[in-house]
Amino acid sequence: MTKRKASGPMKVVGGTKKSEAEFGAGHAAHLSRSRVRTIVVASGKTGVGKSSLAANLAVALGQRGARVVLVDADLAQAQLDLLLGLHPRFDLGHVIAGEKTLDQVVIQGSNGVTLVPGPSTAKGTEELDDFRREALLRSLGIADEAADLMVIDTAAGTSRDTIELCRMAHEVLVVASTETMSLPDAYSLLKELQKENALARAPHLVINQASTPDEADEIASRMRLFARHFMRLEIDFAASIPFDLAMPRAERAQEPCVVSQPQSPAAIAIRALAAKLWKPVPSGPEFDVKSEPSHRLEA
Repeated sequence: MTKRKASGPMKVVGGTKKSEAEFGAGHAAHLSRSRVRTIVVASGKTGVGKSSLAANLAVALGQRGARVVLVDADLAQAQLDLLLGLHPRFDLGHVIAGEKTLDQVVIQGSNGVTLVPGPSTAKGTEELDDFRREALLRSLGIADEAADLMVIDTAAGTSRDTIELCRMAHEVLVVASTETMSLPDAYSLLKELQKENALARAPHLVINQASTPDEADEIASRMRLFARHFMRLEIDFAASIPFDLAMPRAERAQEPCVVSQPQSPAAIAIRALAAKLWKPVPSGPEFDVKSEPSHRLEA
């Protein structure tokens, strides 16, 4: 295999439209689905640590050698720039307003992560209209095809923006916690995604802020049972992330926990999730680049 040269900041390039047979006919999210493997991180409610998980997961994937585009698509409460300690001049709000292109707002982070920062408070909006949403989906669909993975953090709940971002994804991570209302809210999100035909494959469930592994296993088992019985939907229990004070400490310091506290229980669990999601393909002259893609995402 020819060794891939290191690339610079993300650029928007002309995309190749996928066939309608592969991704469905006519829908903007289907037509604009990126060639880059896309993971959307979603949750049924706020307060479950979704954005922090998305930021740390992107960095953990970068630490494994993946070139990651991290998109802050939580248009009402964007905060990934703060969690990563980055200070963008422009953001997704400028793209949505037609003032900048996507490649003009990206900012290079560390560990192979490129951030598309979310809208500032002044430019944020609760939900896009159909025209601006389609423009955003198509912009993301042609973003940096040299990257290995795109990780998109969405707004909590079942807004149309979240549904359409999940529809364009190759993989959906649904984040829940052990808090009482987290399970029914996550279940409601899954029901809506299934109703809207917005799941390309079985979703992945992540139980965050778990007190014990047994507690996380119990919650995941209940969720899988409900989904199988009432929705005929299989769910992959992808990971349990323990409750860990290292996470809020890292957030206050504006550093990813997997960097500032790499041996903390939460960081170890997030790196294990990253290892499950992405395995580098060996490189060398004995490997044929045409016979295998440069990345692999496992269920």
